[in-house]
Order: sequence, then structure tokens, then C-alpha cells
Amino acid sequence: GSSGEVSDPKWQLEFVSRVAFERQPILNKAEVPLLFLLEEVIRDLNCGLRVMAQTSMGEIFRPRQGSASRHDCNLAFRSINSKRFDFVIVDRFGLPVLVVEYQGAGHYREQSFMRDAVKREVVRKADVAFLEIPAKYRRQKIYEELRALLHQQNVATARPRID
Repeated sequence: GSSGEVSDPKWQLEFVSRVAFERQPILNKAEVPLLFLLEEVIRDLNCGLRVMAQTSMGEIFRPRQGSASRHDCNLAFRSINSKRFDFVIVDRFGLPVLVVEYQGAGHYREQSFMRDAVKREVVRKADVAFLEIPAKYRRQKIYEELRALLHQQNVATARPRID
């Protein structure tokens, strides 16, 4: 039967075995040039940074233990775990130093506004730099902005800060 619970790995295997899968691009056409721009900036800075694309928030941020009740921490984590950032720049220790969100065309619906507010709040509370890039941007301006932000962040994160 197909009435299995999708949270059960046994049923997950059953469900995925029934269909064919195909590859799809991890980035849309508008995001690809942005990836190349980010890679160019970190290559030019030459300081061990890496660009990650489509990164799960729950993989790079977690509620700080003791900052709230276990229940509230659990709810907060569940609120971010299925969300993704367009790009995250990590230092040589794998810690995020900059989150980049591309505000592509059609991004300004009510739902995406609230989703973005959640993302901004988590990044702010984790004390990580955040850059939103509008659908129409000047490459040189973004290059300079990224370079300045990353230089500033890299100086601040020369050593790992793992709490």
C-alpha cells in the first residue's frame, strides 16, 4: 500500500523505488553568474574561503544551548532546518562568514518576505554577515561590496570561534 508514513525510512525507500529520478541544476540561470562572481572574489582574496550553494540553514546554524528552553530551541531549529540559503561563504574551519541571498524576480511575495525575515534574524543572531543581492545588480558594485565584507569578516575570523 501507499499509505506509509513518509518520515519512516522503510517507506521512503518504497516511495523512491517506484519512480525514476533525473538530475536538475542546483542553481537557476540567474544564480549561476552570481556563483562565478562569489568564486572570483574569494579567489582574489586568497584566504582559504569557500562558496557553498543551496545550503541548509540547519546544517550551519543551531540554537545555542541554554539560550532558551529545550522546547523553544527545538521549535526554533525546526523553523529553520528545511530552509536554504542561496550561497554561504565559509572559512577554512567550515564556519559561515557570509550569507548571500539573491532576490530574483518574483521574490517579493508575502511568504518569501516572511521566510527572508526568518533567515535575516537567524544570521543576525549568529553574528554572521548577510548580503542581499537584488535581481538587477551591477557586477562591479557587488564585487566591491563582497570584497569589503569578506575582508572584514576574514580578519574577524582568523581563529575558529566554536561555542
